[in-house]
Order: sequence, then C-alpha cells, then structure tokens
Amino acid sequence: MRSLLILSAISALGVSACTTVPVAPPPQPVVEAVPIETCRSVSTLVRQEIPAETKTQTAITLIDNPPYEPIESRTTRTIIVKQAEVFYTTAEGVEVTDICESGVERGFIGPAAGEVIPEI
Repeated sequence: MRSLLILSAISALGVSACTTVPVAPPPQPVVEAVPIETCRSVSTLVRQEIPAETKTQTAITLIDNPPYEPIESRTTRTIIVKQAEVFYTTAEGVEVTDICESGVERGFIGPAAGEVIPEI
C-alpha cells in the first residue's frame, strides 16, 4: 500500500510539474496577388460568322375575272429560318468567350428567326 501511495504522489507531482507553454503559430508568408489577365484582346482572335439560313416563299393569288382571264398575283418573300451568329476563336480554333474589349459584336446578329427580309 505504501508503494501505491508513493507512486500516486510521484505521478501527482509529475503532472503538476509539467506546464504547457503555448506555441505561437509560425508566421504566414506574405503572398502578393499578381493580377492574371484571363480575357483576350479581339485583335488576337479570329472572327467567325455563321450566316443566316433563309427560306424563300412564293404566294400566288388568283382572282376570277369573268369573262376575261383570271388575274394572277405572285408575291415572293424571304424569311429567316436560323439567325446569323458571330463568335471569336483563337488561331487554333478554340472558341473564346472572355473578350477584354466591350461592345464587340458577338452572338446572334441580324433579323431573328421568323422575320421577313425586306426586298431591296
């Protein structure tokens, strides 16, 4: 029993004798942010245009005109089936959507699908 008492006294002294010293975290390295330009200048790109797909329709109207020949009227119109589109690619053919300059014409252009192209 005596050895148990001595052992518990030593362990109590050992626990109380240890102190924990807080360690400061190591200083973090200072990293300067270098701006990375992800956009491309339009002068370095190739402009690609997919032309509009059109369809020409002809309407024929006949008006009876007895005792003479019927009056025939032909009207032709061209409508847009698929709108024209503009996009930009690199020299390797990869499409680029992030262009540095603003106001660059891209996307769908011209008359929309279903619109009639005016006759000139």
